[in-house]
Amino acid sequence: MNIKIVNVYNDKALPHKGFQAGAGESFHITIDNQQVLFDVGWQGAKLMHNLRKLKINPDEIDKLVLSHSHFDHTGGLPALLNARTALTPIPLIAHPAVLEPNFVNILGVPIPVGFPALSKDLRKKVEFKLTKHPVEVLPKLFTTGEITPRPEKPGTGKHRFHKVEKQQKKEPFLDDLALVLQIKDGLVIILGCCHAGLLNTCAKVTNLFPDRIQAILGGTHMRHYSRPAVEHVAEALKNRYGTPKLYLNHCTGKKTIKQLKQSLGSEVVRDCSIGTELLYQA
Repeated sequence: MNIKIVNVYNDKALPHKGFQAGAGESFHITIDNQQVLFDVGWQGAKLMHNLRKLKINPDEIDKLVLSHSHFDHTGGLPALLNARTALTPIPLIAHPAVLEPNFVNILGVPIPVGFPALSKDLRKKVEFKLTKHPVEVLPKLFTTGEITPRPEKPGTGKHRFHKVEKQQKKEPFLDDLALVLQIKDGLVIILGCCHAGLLNTCAKVTNLFPDRIQAILGGTHMRHYSRPAVEHVAEALKNRYGTPKLYLNHCTGKKTIKQLKQSLGSEVVRDCSIGTELLYQA
């Protein structure tokens, strides 16, 4: 099987490439002739611009997967659905909590940060497949399902809440999931924000699959980690997981990426701006 992964949306666009950057994440994955879009970024106009630039036709995307509910990973969904003319609804795979209202509390004012509102017409274009359990998305491509337990430091944020029976509860980020790709010589993990924590996610993946993790792509929500916390992650990646290649962006943070490069080397920690393309065989 021929596999291609392309980053189509994140916070970094290299000059003169013609892409539009924005907060969030989106990866396009092609396995032979089948296509998956993992997350859809925040701003639909930028997502659609980048898809056109990459010659990705929204009608040819077979499935959607959402890593979690936050608007910088789901906000582009209305624009994508509006662009689709296919009569068959597109399957959308996510955790059941992806549709729960969640918000950030700023000075006592709740600001919604979750799943976007969809009109009746747009909802007809989606077939929701919500589950806590791992799912085979395509041959060789799986979701992790809910990532628990979480003994290692998670990638959480302050002042994040969701509503349970009309009451505010601290956001547990239970909807956070990742994708796992089986390639010839191991596994590739594709992340959205990794609120569950990078080491917790790696542990879940190795519990599901016996193969070595060869590469990790996407956001890790480590931008607020202390230097010792980042060093702990670097040591664990070396000692537990055989130093997989890291293509990190978005919520990982510039300082964290710089420290990881110092700890693991620039051959291990690589750029992942919009348009980054990785080819694999399975």
